Amino acid sequence: MHKKIYLKSGLFPTTVTFERPSSWLLIFFCLIPLLFSSNILANKVHWQEPNYIVNSFIDVALNNEYSTEVSPLRKWQQPIYYSIIHRAADKELHQKIVELHLNHLSSITGVDIAAANEVNTANLTIIFSTEQQLEQELQHDFLLADQQQIGQLTRNSVCLAHFSVAADNSIEKAIVIIPVDRARAHAKLLSCVVEELTQIMGLPNDSDKVFPSIFNDKSHNDYLSGLDYLLLNLLYDERMSVGLNQTQAKQTLQQLIQEPSFKLQIEQAEQTVNRQGLFPLLNQ
Repeated sequence: MHKKIYLKSGLFPTTVTFERPSSWLLIFFCLIPLLFSSNILANKVHWQEPNYIVNSFIDVALNNEYSTEVSPLRKWQQPIYYSIIHRAADKELHQKIVELHLNHLSSITGVDIAAANEVNTANLTIIFSTEQQLEQELQHDFLLADQQQIGQLTRNSVCLAHFSVAADNSIEKAIVIIPVDRARAHAKLLSCVVEELTQIMGLPNDSDKVFPSIFNDKSHNDYLSGLDYLLLNLLYDERMSVGLNQTQAKQTLQQLIQEPSFKLQIEQAEQTVNRQGLFPLLNQ
């Protein structure tokens, strides 16, 4: 069977510093929302515009982080059975946040996601590990042989994931590695879990052009945004078939986003996505 592997990783965050503005500037900035609130309310937020949603989808679903290749549409066509391997402390915490987020993804996409057992062999492996073990795991769990690539990923990645696809472009297996100590050092443990588990659903590319989103490494999103919710909905619409090329995918997307039901989803996306998963638990 023909297989292709798509690798992605969460890179180190960019640090930006700001000087404290003077008091008159603070007053000016506070006045801005009052002066322009009517115009803001009258217009959609940028990520709710149909063209922005379509372009964002194409960017994160069909492009790849470590390749210039434009891929066909990829997604799961079978249930996901996951196994969590704990090679670091805080097992109960890691188990809890994984289960909450996978349940959220299942509710959004309609994909059956459950813990693997003796009958159902795991096709999704989630490894909570340490920085010290990362190089060895890239060799033995990701099955990478290129030492230069291994070195680059070891130096520059906070967390990593890859998935393999079958000949029909359906995803058949995925692995996520989260070096807990490194992720915590960069305040990205939660965002690593959310980002990597969401991306192995078939949205593997990171893009600075897509925001607010967990797919943007320069923004700080620990939870799924309204835009992320819409992209997942579109990906798992039955009319978005695995194997669609960029032209076919764009044509189908443009039809879907014009439907009254999806226009309503756009309006309610932010509120809907925040009702489930990790956000309501950690923001009570």
